[in-house]
Amino acid sequence: MAAGALSLATLTGLALAAPAHAATPTASARPTASSTPAAAPTPSPTATPWPVGAALQARVAQDGGVLTLPATDGLRDRTSIRILAAAGGRVDLDAVRGTRTVHLAARVALKKVQQGWARTIAVGDADLTAGTWRLRAERSDAKGVRAWGSTAVRVGSGVPVHVLVRPASRTLYPYRDGVLDAAAVAVVGQDETGTAVPVSGTVRIDAGRKHLTRTLSKAGTATLPVTALPIGPAVLTTTVTGPAGKPAVRRTALTLAPTAVGALRVARSSDTVEPVRDGLLDSVVLTTSGAASGGSPAKVSGTLTIARGRTVAARFAVPDGKPHAFTWNGRVGGTLTAGGTVVPGTWTVTLALHGPQGAVRTRTTTLLVSTSHLPYAVRTLFTVADGDQQGLAVHDDRFYVGYDVGGGMSRIDVYDPTGLRIASLGPLPIPHVAELAYSTTTGMLYAATGGAQTPTEVFVIDPNDPQWTAQPQTDPAAAITRRFDYTATLGNNAMVSVDDADGRLLIFSGASGAYSISSATLTDSTTVDDAGDPTVPAGTITATRPISIRGVPQGMDLVGGQLWVYTSLKSTNLVEKYDVDPSALFTASASSEGVLYWGGEGEGMATVQDPDTGDGLPAWIWVGAHSPVKGGPNLLGELVPVTDAD
Repeated sequence: MAAGALSLATLTGLALAAPAHAATPTASARPTASSTPAAAPTPSPTATPWPVGAALQARVAQDGGVLTLPATDGLRDRTSIRILAAAGGRVDLDAVRGTRTVHLAARVALKKVQQGWARTIAVGDADLTAGTWRLRAERSDAKGVRAWGSTAVRVGSGVPVHVLVRPASRTLYPYRDGVLDAAAVAVVGQDETGTAVPVSGTVRIDAGRKHLTRTLSKAGTATLPVTALPIGPAVLTTTVTGPAGKPAVRRTALTLAPTAVGALRVARSSDTVEPVRDGLLDSVVLTTSGAASGGSPAKVSGTLTIARGRTVAARFAVPDGKPHAFTWNGRVGGTLTAGGTVVPGTWTVTLALHGPQGAVRTRTTTLLVSTSHLPYAVRTLFTVADGDQQGLAVHDDRFYVGYDVGGGMSRIDVYDPTGLRIASLGPLPIPHVAELAYSTTTGMLYAATGGAQTPTEVFVIDPNDPQWTAQPQTDPAAAITRRFDYTATLGNNAMVSVDDADGRLLIFSGASGAYSISSATLTDSTTVDDAGDPTVPAGTITATRPISIRGVPQGMDLVGGQLWVYTSLKSTNLVEKYDVDPSALFTASASSEGVLYWGGEGEGMATVQDPDTGDGLPAWIWVGAHSPVKGGPNLLGELVPVTDAD
């Protein structure tokens, strides 16, 4: 169908019926009045068809039919009207508004199009006033055969009735740093039709006794630098005129703010300091950061003070807003990391920063200095089966204890909290079973090989496999669901712990003096390759770093945010602690005196995470050991801090 054309069926519904007295023409005479024919008239083959009752339509072309006064300024002064009909002939076009009628075109001949007849008429606004005009098409030779247009022509006055003033920001900073130190203003005018009209004029900022004026660009924008204006409230006055009408004035409130400190933060590595040299909360690290207001790159600086009443324990200079870490040993006097007097109680940490303008801004937090934490002891002892006890894991009130049964085989016994053995699995093809760990993510038990001559492997064991309680056990190894082989990459002497929070295994390995910790993926990646296999399988090594310990490695687990390594040295057992994070794996040792008050060779460490264990530690910590008495039983016990009562 040609553009703008309508079929006869479509147009018929828009037409007005011919008058009742309309006649049917013949070939020899003009029509005379008669009654309405009973059937559609059949014109003579030699006569020109008379377009009585033919459908008409008038509609505005695609420009929307909006005109804007005044008529001679070149802004939306003309539009196009499309006349459509089902038969040829001539038509008149009028614009009607209330009782007023303006003749737009007379006796316009329609032209044949693909379907029907049509004509496009250009219309100007010279004879139209502001308002909405209805269109009316009428047959020139058959007055009364007419149709109202499907759309109307709207004529705007050209007066900017609506003036939209849009500053990019209502808060500005006069400090000269290139950040919000100039007002970027955009002004848009609209007439009563909601159509944009061009505006010209000025914008002015008044602040105190000073002011600044700029002329709007042709695009209706202006930039006003405020660096010479005083801080405080300001008014943006916009005065514009449109194609017609009087000037319009709009006022907008602004704020000229000082470039001071917009953000500042002081973070604590712990809310408690226990200044005893036992490796747990011996000191606290305070990290400061800050920035100028409004996103300014201006420098901020100040001080970090730790005080209690009038007593100042430490004061640090904060050179700028970049992150800075300051360490305090929880003592008054001495150095910041050693010596001094322990003064228990709540201390206030105050970060005070200032920017190039404005007052000092502060942020405070508190630190509790406590003397309750001392080295550890082992309580709640109970005995387990004889044999070469090794790894330990705890989950759901079940204690999984590993034994080396010789010949490269192991056994895992299960105990309840009273020391009653309730299940056992073995023999298993796991050499030495040096350490065990349980994952709450996978619901699986992880067993690591150990011993200076045993290559590193990690076995995944299903703790719910029927073989644990089968009588007799036909295939204990059926409970092993996967095996991660690191014999070619990590050497010997393995231990394992699970970091469920970061979705990884932490694997200890190496020879004396050259130990390391490796991070391995806990689960298969969700992405797969073309063969349908995970692109990163579980057990994939992602990082390895060296680690230094004292003594022989015996057990390992996560305690809060630290990796604790349980070791034996001569006739005592030690705990080495390392801060752990997802990216750096671990940092330098945080322990130097983690001595346990029991003897016997240490065997395995396991934790049960709990936010409040009642003993100052972030978890229930269990360790295993051979009896300190030669020939005595194997033991399990809870690791707790020693108090003054001990």
